[in-house]
Amino acid sequence: MFIFALPGFIQDFPDDSPKDLALKARWNINAESWIQQATPGAPSFFYDPLTTTIPPGTASALVSWSAFPGRLEQYFASSTPVSPANPYNLSAAQVYALADTGFYTDGAGTVRSFQQIPTALCPQADWSGTLQPFGPYGPRGWLDEYCEWSVARDDDGNILRVDFACENPEYWYSLWAVDPEQVRALYQQTLNTGALPGRQVAVQLADLQLTDARGNPVIDPQTNLPAYNPLNRWNSGPFAVRTGAPSRFTGGVMHLTSTPNTLQTELGLAGAATPQYDCGNVDSQILICCGQYGQEYRNSDPHIGYSVNRIVGGEGNFDGKPRLVCLANPIGLYVQSPDLSGLAFGPAIVPGKTVPFGAVPADVFTIVRGTPSPTDPVTGQPFPGDMLLHIAFQIPTPWLAMTPTLTLADLTINRASIQWAGQIAQQMKIGLFARPLATTRTPPAVPCAGAATTGAPLQCMYQALWSGYYPVQEQSPAGQAMSLASNTVIMPPWLPSNGTSLELVVICSNPPPASPEVQLMSTDGSRPDPMIQTTVTGTSAVTYAVPGNSYPGTYTAISFTAVVAKGAASGLRPLAIVGGGVLPAAVWIRPGL
Repeated sequence: MFIFALPGFIQDFPDDSPKDLALKARWNINAESWIQQATPGAPSFFYDPLTTTIPPGTASALVSWSAFPGRLEQYFASSTPVSPANPYNLSAAQVYALADTGFYTDGAGTVRSFQQIPTALCPQADWSGTLQPFGPYGPRGWLDEYCEWSVARDDDGNILRVDFACENPEYWYSLWAVDPEQVRALYQQTLNTGALPGRQVAVQLADLQLTDARGNPVIDPQTNLPAYNPLNRWNSGPFAVRTGAPSRFTGGVMHLTSTPNTLQTELGLAGAATPQYDCGNVDSQILICCGQYGQEYRNSDPHIGYSVNRIVGGEGNFDGKPRLVCLANPIGLYVQSPDLSGLAFGPAIVPGKTVPFGAVPADVFTIVRGTPSPTDPVTGQPFPGDMLLHIAFQIPTPWLAMTPTLTLADLTINRASIQWAGQIAQQMKIGLFARPLATTRTPPAVPCAGAATTGAPLQCMYQALWSGYYPVQEQSPAGQAMSLASNTVIMPPWLPSNGTSLELVVICSNPPPASPEVQLMSTDGSRPDPMIQTTVTGTSAVTYAVPGNSYPGTYTAISFTAVVAKGAASGLRPLAIVGGGVLPAAVWIRPGL
């Protein structure tokens, strides 16, 4: 039986312990829901590993891209990756400052944040047309290459430590549902790895909890425990404070927070890129505009879609024969080992004098979570890349014991002193692993994607959680506010088959049907399940970024109650809005009391 392994084969509980088994069971449900949601309509060349035989020895393929935000370079840098040029012409140092902080100083000495960019991006960015605020919003939303970082500096502005993470938020929501205390412990352990005692944080459970306007914890109806706040004190923004009194320490990075940086989105992008669109696939920009998946000008989305599309078509490193494709197990986003060949000592670092004998520049690099080149259980050989989840750069403690004043500014990268985390990010790649399967079918050419369906269900969660997340406003450096609901995740709420009435909400695209009706369907989606009764209790207009989207939009929240009768079949169920659309695997019916 196929089981979705945890990202990077991470083992955060003792193997086969009750909590480990509970986490793996929960992860299996969540991963299968994302696969179902990502699968295009027939004929689909995106396969489901739970229902598809994967022959032993079937190799995976690494798809990788630069960790540095491509859209910052495209929209602001004096040298853009592709045409057209932008009007801002920022220097490399200004772009690095923008990436690290959300701000830069212009030639007149004025501190600026993200300026406006074109609204029309297809067939290419139109700078002569309407402009819009730069998104994604959020405390570090611009770090949208599935890699985010946080920088700790000393009082002189020199870098003490940089943490890079590509861990998906869905994993941490899942882990929190099993054991919040383990999440707290992992936060503290991860953020303190290799840090001096005076720079270590003390993470409290209350720091990670979602609270209401009165400061009371918001209770998750599934666990009856406080809900998780993804933008908590230790996982929000690009800054980490690690000097002065420990009581003022704050900031850090544990998992992705930019709204498009989700695992569910990555799978959806891969699925949407599998159709062989009639625009062809010789140009990644043309293809992403045609398929309407992801965000133009990222290093990630256009390249991922282009690579997946070519795999299905049998192009590139294949033999010209079509392939089925899905992400390899374990599905995830992974940092690849950085290229440290350009890393060197500055004049303040002398092995045997200011640092220990045998010290080398690469000693400042630490793998905190994840595994380099793990073994692929399908082939028995190493994966063609790494599955690193969290890495850090900092001066090792033995060096600081000899020279306490050393910082990363005392090293150079490509002959320039390290002043910005972005200099390191440009030596890094993020990757995913696709696993192609042979097929005798030939994918047909299909037209470009059309307009989105109106009244389509997009996200379903418990009403109590929605009411906790939605009122909380988060800010970006440029000043755009956005609801914290944007940093939730698309995972199926659990509904027990015991006759209990539960309050839920489903977000749908506008305009919704005049009198919306919500139905939870049979396991095959062919009909409403007569053992599940639903009643719409109200609707409201809401504005937020549906997880996976780069910008907030206006939608309709439909509140409803669901009662699952005893004896209802367990498993993932589609949710339908009558007269609108269907969200596959929207809820999970659990057996038991």
